[in-house]
Parts: sequence; structure tokens; C-alpha cells
Amino acid sequence: MIRTLLTSRWRLALLAGLWTIPAVAADLTPGEIRDELVGRSITWWEDGGWFTGQLMFLPDGRAEITVDRPSVAGDSGRWTIKGGEICTEWGDIRSGIEKCYSVRRNATGQFVTSGGNVFQIRETGV
Repeated sequence: MIRTLLTSRWRLALLAGLWTIPAVAADLTPGEIRDELVGRSITWWEDGGWFTGQLMFLPDGRAEITVDRPSVAGDSGRWTIKGGEICTEWGDIRSGIEKCYSVRRNATGQFVTSGGNVFQIRETGV
């Protein structure tokens, strides 16, 4: 009887949505990368928070980045999508060597790269 009652309550909880399985974040597809990041003003920081700045992936393949901390700097370069990853090549940063990262959206709506950077879309006018 108690076993039946517990089983019934368990089923009821599942049906009522009281017990949920957290969604597993998946890498963004190339289309999602374009839709979510391209043409948007992005604030970025390293996961540890030491480096921070602004970033823009322009629709024509150009990219612009600023580093606001620890020291102010800026660079321009190119971006592309290869194999489901966003790739950047900067004029000065990394000596112009291309680097590619997968991107996922976290629970707070920020985008996290496989390289340890976090992107947050800045609202217009902010």
C-alpha cells in the first residue's frame, strides 16, 4: 500500500512538472551563431574575469575587439564559421593566428566559448 502510494505520488509529481530534468546545453549551430552573435554589440570577459572588453562580429566577416582591462587595447580582424565553431583571426592579437571555439548558451542567457570566454549581448543604447 505504501509502495503504491509512493509510486503514485512520484508519477503525479512528474506529471505536474514538480520534478524536472535540467536541459543539457548544446553547442550552437552555425545558424544560431549567426542569428545570436553577428551584428550584435557584445561585452566579453574571460571566465576568471581578468580580461574584459567589447566585441562585434560584423555581417561582412570583419570583427572588432576592444580590451578594457587589464590595459586598454583594440584590434580588428576577420571571423568565419568552420565546422560549427566561430573562428577569429586578429591583426595583432595572437600574432594573427586563427583560433576557433564552440559556443553554448548558459542558464542565464550568456554565451560561453570552449576557450573560456563569456559573451553577453549588450542592449541597444546601453
